[in-house]
Amino acid sequence: MIDTVKLLIPVHNPLIFDGSRFAPITLEQLVNSRTYGKTFLNPSPTYAKMGKYLPRLTMFKRPSRFGAVYQLAIEFSAPKMLFGNNFDELAENDFEPLLKALQDALYELLGHRFFKSQLATADIGTWHPSKNVVFLDYTSCQTILNTIGRLDISRVYDLQKTDFRDGHVVHIHCNSLDIAFYDKMADLRKTKLSNKRALEKDSLLQLNLLEGLEEYRPLEVFRYEVRFVGKASIKRAFPDIENRTFENLFKKQLCQNILLKHWHKITDSVDMLALDVKQPYELLQNYIAENDVTPQAAMAAVTGLLIASQVGASGLRNTLDARYGRQAWYRIKPLLKSPNSYRFTYFKHVDEALEMFTPTKMTDFLKNIENSSK
Repeated sequence: MIDTVKLLIPVHNPLIFDGSRFAPITLEQLVNSRTYGKTFLNPSPTYAKMGKYLPRLTMFKRPSRFGAVYQLAIEFSAPKMLFGNNFDELAENDFEPLLKALQDALYELLGHRFFKSQLATADIGTWHPSKNVVFLDYTSCQTILNTIGRLDISRVYDLQKTDFRDGHVVHIHCNSLDIAFYDKMADLRKTKLSNKRALEKDSLLQLNLLEGLEEYRPLEVFRYEVRFVGKASIKRAFPDIENRTFENLFKKQLCQNILLKHWHKITDSVDMLALDVKQPYELLQNYIAENDVTPQAAMAAVTGLLIASQVGASGLRNTLDARYGRQAWYRIKPLLKSPNSYRFTYFKHVDEALEMFTPTKMTDFLKNIENSSK
């Protein structure tokens, strides 16, 4: 439903907090300074290694007609705050437990306990509606990402730039928002090499979950996020909501509508029939989806099908007989079954997941996988 959130809370006196852990200056130095600025409290990576998730904090000092004013920005991943990962997704009834978890985390960092009402009614500075779409049928996220990457996005959005990273990420940067599609499992594998190479922040926290999930195949997780940064961007996204506070935006319908709106805008130009043209890559994807074979057999089958489409089965057989003898044809022939079209169904699966908008709980998927393997 929602992932990253930034709350903006006015602060009368920053010195009520334990400000010694802020950098590059402490809260006391910020208050006593004659200039305006900001300072940060980013939790140590040690917390993530311990399996504990904490928010990132920024204290702002700004001028006003009545002197300096202070504002605390609290940025966090809502599902990581409550569940320790963002495979599991939040529902509306998770709001109260989420407030309690955030309350406790802030007390640990600042030595001050906020009222739940302060957090619930805080203004929003960043808002990332999101959805995990799980595939259990050998679908490759890269197939969907490659198709999205070939679309003419500039026809739909006022585009600044689009990033394509290693076939695992499509990141669309627009003037008023960002949209990210990525292979969740591949992003976590990058974290094992270096946390800086991953698209997600705080991915170290989820590495133990990756080890558990990778034991079960097939399992792919297609991640979709619409990212609003700044109060003006959020206002444009939710013009009918007068007070865009944490509790007012924490609604399933609002998040679902935003995700559906942008998914449909992007994929309206997808020609579903053209997804399954008999080109080598598309043919390989369909063959893998339909047949439980080794990589070598899949490649051999695709090669055989393409050659047979060019010179006919007899031409292929004659070539093999001449070089390898008659037995080679009988080994290859069972593989030459043209697969049905599957690629368009991947997009339909994403459509259905967004329409249903059922919170993903990875424990449920693992139970189903374990039961099916017995």
